[in-house]
Amino acid sequence: MCQHRKAVPSGRPANRLAVMLCGVAALVVIETGCAQVTKRPDVVIGTATPVDIDYPFGASICRLFNLEMARHGLRCAEQFSAGPVANVESLRGDRIDLGIVTSDVLADAVAGRETFAASGATGDLRVLFSGHLDVLTLVVHQDAGIRSAADLRGKRISIGPPGTRQRSAMERVIPALGLERNDFAESLELSSAEQNRAFCANEVDAIVYSVGHPNGLIRDATLTCHGVLIDVSGPAIDRMLTEYRAYERVVIPGGTYLGNPADVQTIGVRAVVVATTLMSDAVAYEVTRAVFDNLEDFRRLHPTFQELTVEEMAHGIGGAPVHAGAARYYRKHGWQP
Repeated sequence: MCQHRKAVPSGRPANRLAVMLCGVAALVVIETGCAQVTKRPDVVIGTATPVDIDYPFGASICRLFNLEMARHGLRCAEQFSAGPVANVESLRGDRIDLGIVTSDVLADAVAGRETFAASGATGDLRVLFSGHLDVLTLVVHQDAGIRSAADLRGKRISIGPPGTRQRSAMERVIPALGLERNDFAESLELSSAEQNRAFCANEVDAIVYSVGHPNGLIRDATLTCHGVLIDVSGPAIDRMLTEYRAYERVVIPGGTYLGNPADVQTIGVRAVVVATTLMSDAVAYEVTRAVFDNLEDFRRLHPTFQELTVEEMAHGIGGAPVHAGAARYYRKHGWQP
């Protein structure tokens, strides 16, 4: 796998209606007695919580798509979600048209393993394009005696709630290091905001993120609470990467955060924009075109997107094929999906 110097690298009917309760504000409202009916957006994209990079990722896609409503007559809206696993389930349930899913979770869904073992493989997921790297980032107290992930035994750690990106990664890293959850003094399931509070209150020794860099919560933990980033690397992680090929080696450049002058070696997964075969080729083409025809504008919408390249974005990933509509756009420009 290539090592990265940067840590930042529908076709359903448009007139589908959702019945809403009396008095609920809607974008398009039709009075029918007590009930109100609102027109559903043509493309709904499941993102993440507002503090996660996947939310502005989805919002940026919708922004560029909606700027051309006069051309295609469609409207896109982003939707909060609990993260990649929830987005896969919403895609399966036809509740969203697009979902932002990390490449490891996508690979699990396609194979029907791990979280998706009970529900089985999902064969109708299709990739439009991939985006930024979600980088596994461990922050520890300077005086906690933790120099690498292998030193976490006996420490207090937050590994994130089930279904989140950091939790999915840690559920692979922990056994790869020869550890179990009961090997930690405490293993908590705090949200990103909650774990920052606990870290600064010295209630935990280590906290975990899966994010694009630079990140405000990590900046706060390092600047205000004297946190340092540690490596997630070594022979055990090398063996893990041979089994889980959705992960990439990543370097967080030294100096990205105060008090962290040296490069940090870790791993990451790609954020992937995923649809199902229910999305028409025409709509998949238009979403893909909106981003790639305006790639420079897209890069300017968030610092994490600034160094994304066509080579990183325009291909299948996570074991799912490229959507036929996206592939048509790529072939038109001479790119191999």
